Amino acid sequence: MEKQKPRPEHDKATHRKCLQVMSIVEEEIQKAQEEREEERDKHCQLLEQLEAEKADETSKLQLVIAARDVALADNQRVGHEICELQQQLESTNAALQDQVPWNDIQLVLDQAHGDMLSTTTRFWNTIDALQNRRLASYLPGSGVIHADWAEQSGPVTQGHDALLSLSESNVPLPSQQEPSATNQFGSLV
Repeated sequence: MEKQKPRPEHDKATHRKCLQVMSIVEEEIQKAQEEREEERDKHCQLLEQLEAEKADETSKLQLVIAARDVALADNQRVGHEICELQQQLESTNAALQDQVPWNDIQLVLDQAHGDMLSTTTRFWNTIDALQNRRLASYLPGSGVIHADWAEQSGPVTQGHDALLSLSESNVPLPSQQEPSATNQFGSLV
């Protein structure tokens, strides 16, 4: 067997083809690396964006949790206040259970006020009548002349006792007087 010599043209053509294929493969590898790099950049940007959103949402969540905690504390405080107010209301209701309503007291007070005014009026009318009666005992009756009054003419009085009997019969006693009329407030009409 004889050794054949490779043909240089064939080797050159094969070498060229090999270089072309390698060039194409290198271009495809370069292209794949660039695409992979772009994908990696996009993924990095997306990851950064997601991390920023996560931080923002975490901050919002913390604010919401803090607000919830404040609301729960307020709710507990208000619940305690409501319990205290209910206890105070129950104790006040228990204390007021034996009390008389103001409307009933007011009616009794108005009636007592009217009675007091009526009694006061009758008292002062009695005092006035007694004073008038006492003063009338010092005055001569009609047609009677007192001895000290020289300018008057007519029969002379029979004395002080006669005047007393005249004045007693002419003046009505307080018990004989009709009670004075009063309005709803106890004032004289």
